[in-house]
Amino acid sequence: MSPIALPSPVPAGAIDLSLDKETRVPMAPLRRIIHDLDEHEYNHDHNHDDDGYDDGHDVGSSRGRARTLDTSAARWLGESADGTRTPRPKTLTPSPPPSRAHSAARAGPGGGEGELAVLLRTIDFAARKHQCQRRKDVDQTPYINHPIAVANFLSSTGITDVRVLQAAVLHDTVEDTMTTVDEIAQAFGADVARIVDECSDDPAMSGPQRKAEQVRTAPTRSREAQMVKLADKLHNLESIRRSPPVGWSVRRVQAYFVWAKQVTDICALAHPPLAARLQELYETAYTRVNGAYYPCHPDVCGPLTETEKMRIDDRLRDCKAGDQIRPNPIFF
Repeated sequence: MSPIALPSPVPAGAIDLSLDKETRVPMAPLRRIIHDLDEHEYNHDHNHDDDGYDDGHDVGSSRGRARTLDTSAARWLGESADGTRTPRPKTLTPSPPPSRAHSAARAGPGGGEGELAVLLRTIDFAARKHQCQRRKDVDQTPYINHPIAVANFLSSTGITDVRVLQAAVLHDTVEDTMTTVDEIAQAFGADVARIVDECSDDPAMSGPQRKAEQVRTAPTRSREAQMVKLADKLHNLESIRRSPPVGWSVRRVQAYFVWAKQVTDICALAHPPLAARLQELYETAYTRVNGAYYPCHPDVCGPLTETEKMRIDDRLRDCKAGDQIRPNPIFF
């Protein structure tokens, strides 16, 4: 095999940061962009109303605003030079979706890609889309952890339909990255794309409008989309209980729990095992803010137990009023 020819070193100051037509990405502007990406949501309202969770998911979205932006980098990120966001395509009809016959041929014995391979390809796709995003917890954990956890909640409670698991992994890609429904349909089929679309909020709405719309439309969603919503809310709520997003007050935590219960009560029949876990969470969950314990759902939560205290981040348990929780060290 012939050795690979490596490019000769480039003298300092002579690096061309202009955006090549297709291949070169300007690194210096991108570092500034990634550094300045606005923190979104936790689970889902990623830039929705800054909850960081489906209403509140994401923390650093590639759709976030960039304060320092040159024209080339703006084009690469789908934004204009003044920092405004380019609207994502709103094309809801897959064009053309892979046929069921084609999918079956690929997944059949000896036919190529099986269900496990499809799911792994889906995870890889989502990881690339969310690669610059972080959750809004104090440790700013990688955002991809969230959709993987959502899929795991479904799988561990008996869901074996790979399309539902794929949609769980992809449920934030359209809402919080530059991914389109058509792109998902082309890569994974019309069924997966439909479920993801059902789980995606309208980016033109404000945060409060999105929350109200989720409650209003929850009864009309497919059973598959309702299952994804249950798992999505469960992971967000457990994350908030363990360690609320940085800057969240008790009132904001409780408001999120109250709203989430309105959505999950509507979707409960779609997957009773997750609905039962959610109800237990509403009845037992406490969190710790500024040195004191508070019920996460003020209307249905019971008394605080020692078991519940142990579910909260131990760094919060040790905090007193006025203390600041410190992130865990990161090792590579």
